[in-house]
Amino acid sequence: MLISYFRFILLEVRLFKLKLYRMALSAVENLQHQARNASQEDIDKLCKNITDTFHVAEKTSECLGYLRSLFFILQASDEEPCIPQELLVAMVTAVGSTWDRQNTRQCALCQQIISELLPREDSNVLFDEAKPVNKNLLPFCLIQGKRLGCLERSFNTAVKWVISQGFDFESQKKAFSFLVGVVTLHKEIVAEDCVRDTSNRISKWLMNASLQQAPNPYTLNPFRKDKSNAMTEIDGTPSRNFFTVLNIGKYYTDDQFLNIYSFSLVYQWLYYTQQALSEDSDHSKSSQVAMVTQVFEALVTKTIDYCFRVFDQCERKPKVQSDAEVQTACLSEAVKILDLVCSIDEAQVPRVYQEVKRLYTRISQNAALSTVNLQILQFFLNHSAVVVHDPGEAYEMFFKQVLSQRFQDPGLAFDVIRFTLDNLETLSYKTNILSKYFPNFLKLLAWHPRTFLTEFVDILPAFMSPTTSMEIFHTLLDLPCMTAALEILEKVPKTESQTSVTSSLGDVEVSVSTGASQNPLYRPLFNFITRAEGGCGDTISRLSTLYQVLQDMKINPRVRVCGQTVPCLLRVWFSVVLEEAGDDFASQLLLVFLERSGLLYDIPDIGYQLDVRRLLSENLVCLIKKYPVVVVSQYSEITDFLAISRNITELENIFSNLVWAVGEFCSVQCHAGCSANLTGQYYVTLEALIYEVSANLTSAAPQERSSPKVMSVLMSAVAKLATRCQDLIPRAILCLTKVAKQHVNNSDDQEGAAILVSRAQELINLLKLPNFASLVLNPTQDIDTGRWHRDNMSLPIVLRRTHRLLCPSEK
Repeated sequence: MLISYFRFILLEVRLFKLKLYRMALSAVENLQHQARNASQEDIDKLCKNITDTFHVAEKTSECLGYLRSLFFILQASDEEPCIPQELLVAMVTAVGSTWDRQNTRQCALCQQIISELLPREDSNVLFDEAKPVNKNLLPFCLIQGKRLGCLERSFNTAVKWVISQGFDFESQKKAFSFLVGVVTLHKEIVAEDCVRDTSNRISKWLMNASLQQAPNPYTLNPFRKDKSNAMTEIDGTPSRNFFTVLNIGKYYTDDQFLNIYSFSLVYQWLYYTQQALSEDSDHSKSSQVAMVTQVFEALVTKTIDYCFRVFDQCERKPKVQSDAEVQTACLSEAVKILDLVCSIDEAQVPRVYQEVKRLYTRISQNAALSTVNLQILQFFLNHSAVVVHDPGEAYEMFFKQVLSQRFQDPGLAFDVIRFTLDNLETLSYKTNILSKYFPNFLKLLAWHPRTFLTEFVDILPAFMSPTTSMEIFHTLLDLPCMTAALEILEKVPKTESQTSVTSSLGDVEVSVSTGASQNPLYRPLFNFITRAEGGCGDTISRLSTLYQVLQDMKINPRVRVCGQTVPCLLRVWFSVVLEEAGDDFASQLLLVFLERSGLLYDIPDIGYQLDVRRLLSENLVCLIKKYPVVVVSQYSEITDFLAISRNITELENIFSNLVWAVGEFCSVQCHAGCSANLTGQYYVTLEALIYEVSANLTSAAPQERSSPKVMSVLMSAVAKLATRCQDLIPRAILCLTKVAKQHVNNSDDQEGAAILVSRAQELINLLKLPNFASLVLNPTQDIDTGRWHRDNMSLPIVLRRTHRLLCPSEK
């Protein structure tokens, strides 16, 4: 009773939260609708209110409300409204002035509003060339771009602020941020001397920061000195080396802030300026590399020393636990910077590679540093060839062990997917990571099916190889089972036995699948479906048992969403296979088609089996059309499948398409191996099916009857086969005549019977003219080229003319 009461309370709380959420969402939608439909008259009135209250100290809060309303309208509106020039000047003046604590929010809103209005052609009032460059207006220059010529002037001024002594911290910080924005968006205006001078200044910021803390700005006694004003390491010990981002202090000096700021932006600066200089250079590739190396020489050296210092600091145990996250972030950024530095100056690779390898040895077993390990793998991937080092063990450690343990982490999953996409070509052609560990990669999709489907559409072809494609096909078909198994194994720790699980859950009923996961009889099934690497076999022989065990998981939301992703991935898989596969693979694939069409996990709510079977039936025709040899090589398997009666009703589309493909492609025109003997054997099989299906249509219960479509396809296939072996034509005519007689008086399905009788009569009439039937039922390959619809002597046009001559009265 107590448990039921608590469940009721929790349900009520959730419903109340849902109600509040819907109310808030409705209110926001109403506000957005009002803002989107605001007229110019409303905006003019709002601007007038802002102008009237802008400089009135007593109405600051009222002015803030008007500014928020204007900003909300600008964000919601699709068209740019007309703002009075007077108000624009007032807002620019407010942003350009020195901010004080009373007007900080007002200036921030003005800055956001002006940013929404830029870029614009009539912005001379915002960027007056007669006035000196204002540090607070630099972001507006970046947004405006090169329209008014203010960007070049502001860029040169910002460079001057950065490289000169005596400028205040705020000016240099904003100038450096502006420079990074310019080289990112407008690389064409970057000059070599500016890059060199700025890089030299950044190197000094990185290495020459003070090791003393700033004085307490809030002290009441200016003569009082702190007992210890030296910066400390992250473990609390006094710092003996140069200052870095990981040094701890209560208060920081301006040069220490510039040090931290430089480290956070040095990657962007190096990355984009290197691109700008490389694109702008007119020299040969070797001289271009030498020029870039010479420009960044000082910064590269100092950056490497700085990153090595960060490596050493990360070996210390943080005094405050929250600083561990800072260590991880700085470590990842340092490895990323060193990767770029080695790309700029390859001579630094041996020195840096040794330190990075030492770092990997130290942290490879630490699961909390998985993002850093991934960044190290990126470094190994880019530079291992220079030092002739095989990082295969590092790849195996991460993609086999780490990924198996931490696939649930959405942050790590995102990083792995991004790493894979960024290095897709290298991973595909220079390593076997994707083809070997594709089950672990697919776990990311199985656990995050809503998030990474688009990315896996691009990645999936890279998994496929002649040895793994079939295994991947089976894995995709059973991807919902992988999701279900992962859900179960996450709920039950691997070290617990079934008994301990039951006792730990108390009164909660253990599901069949949860109990089965701990049963030694079923444990191998779970081990296979959640395996870490491929090559263990395409599939298992106990799939039906696995489906029964996972039956209670088909209503799981994650399993259902995963099932919806499978058809999309199968389309990608088929597109690759139909383009790249050979005859042998096609023969194997046909057998898998026929086997797996009746062996699929059932998720009724989303029609999973129906969608997959539809895809299989469509691509079955495409497969046999491109590789007609399978009709010859897989005769026994095809006839065995057709001989199973339940396939006619349960797998109607696949059965019909297979019959059609046999009738269409069992021909010498398609493959030389289609002998008269083989055609006769197929004819005997299909003729027996015709009699069986015909009897089923006339005598079986309505719910057990086959579709008239199947019968129609069978009759057409029999007629086609008969025209390729003239001895079979009398037999085919007799068969079709019997079928027509059986269905003439069929009163249960008069419409279907009439269609079948009409179709049988048409085929009989054609077969009575063997030469004509052969031409109609077995057209040449030219029919695919469209010539039959253009050539005046083609069969359709000749028949149309003959009909007009014989029946001139008919239109």
